[in-house]
Amino acid sequence: MKVKELMTPVDDYQTLGTDATLGDVAAAIKPDGHRDILIVDGQGDFAGVLTMSDIITTLEPNYKKLFKKNLQSETLSNRYVAEQFKEFNLWSDTLNNICARGAKIKVTDAMHVPEEGHYINEDNDLEYGVHMYMVGTPQPLIVRNNGQVTGVLRMSDVFKEIIGRMHTCAMAD
Repeated sequence: MKVKELMTPVDDYQTLGTDATLGDVAAAIKPDGHRDILIVDGQGDFAGVLTMSDIITTLEPNYKKLFKKNLQSETLSNRYVAEQFKEFNLWSDTLNNICARGAKIKVTDAMHVPEEGHYINEDNDLEYGVHMYMVGTPQPLIVRNNGQVTGVLRMSDVFKEIIGRMHTCAMAD
């Protein structure tokens, strides 16, 4: 199966312009819809992606300090996590106050532009997309064809496909 057979086309994905705010994002996200938003410029071209993690990191910017710290040698015990929460003064204000401030933040201050190696070509095999996820490529994968963004490959869709195939195989036995 090719990536283009499972991806969500750009036209079927939620997009907002670069002038939008996180408040606009909150209004645009539908309860049963995608949780990531593609950000497009004035010409409708891909400018970046805004993920759940981007939003939360923007609401609590002290995570950026925490992420700069080398955590690979640390064991993420309950005690260690609690110490980091205190050391980096995370969520020191009420969630209501943080969200009220966050609603005014521009999406361009929260979104990210995927690194070149974090895109996938729509003609790649789906197995390569699975591999990209498993080696740590951030979700969702932005799909391109000849450099043009054509869709989004979500891990949830990939997993659903895998489970469906496993179910089919199990029924055949």
